[in-house]
Order: sequence, then structure tokens, then C-alpha cells
Amino acid sequence: MFNLPILILFAIIAFVFCFIVGMIWILNFKKTEQMIKGFGDYTTILQYHMEKAYDIIHQDRILVYSLEATHVPEEHINIASKDFITLVQKLIGPRLYKEFIFLYGNYETFAFALAEYFSSRYENDEIRKDSIKDMRESELEI
Repeated sequence: MFNLPILILFAIIAFVFCFIVGMIWILNFKKTEQMIKGFGDYTTILQYHMEKAYDIIHQDRILVYSLEATHVPEEHINIASKDFITLVQKLIGPRLYKEFIFLYGNYETFAFALAEYFSSRYENDEIRKDSIKDMRESELEI
């Protein structure tokens, strides 16, 4: 019914397929293990680029509001947050970008972590706090 050479061909194809899938699984496991061992290095690199991107976005979009001690409109914050995420992605480059997405599991989680960093830095804006303090002191003197 079945021809022996055809059965051998199917067996070889199945073996090659299983071998390739196994190698991919082993490589992903080793990559994950390597990323976990080097997690401190990855976070240091990401922290550096996030600080740099925040400084750029802060100077371009938020500094004016901070110096005037006014609240930034919500739509400006959303735009600045998206620009921050895009700028971090450009600063870390395509290879690290792929590795961070692999490390975080998917793009949404990675973008959420970046947006959280941006929000926390914005909420703790020292320039804005100092400007508000100076305005309050000047109002008290009058």
C-alpha cells in the first residue's frame, strides 16, 4: 500500500521539522536565560535612554508650562507621552528594541512601562514645583 521510499521521505521530513522546532525552542530558552542574567545591564541601558528622551521631550514640550507653573493640558501630555515612547524606540535602535519587546513579552507592555516612566517623571517635575513655590512666596509678599 505505502511505498517504502515515500515513508522514509516522510520520516526524514518529520525529523527535520522536529529538529528545527527543537532548536528554535532551545535558542529562545537560551536567549531568555541570557536576558534574565543580564537584566541589570538591560535596565541600565533602558534607563539611560529614557532619561535622555525625557530631557528632550521635557525641553521641547513641557518646560514652558513648568516655568510658568501651569498645568499642561491632558492632550499635550498624551502627545508628549507618545512622542517619548517613539523617541526611546529610536534611541535604543532596532536590535535592542526587538530585545526589549521580547523581554517585556509584547509591544503593549513595553510601551506601558515607558509611558509609566514618563508619567512619574512628569508628576515629579522639580522645575514646576520650584516655580509654584516661587509664585506662592511672591503672592505672600504682596
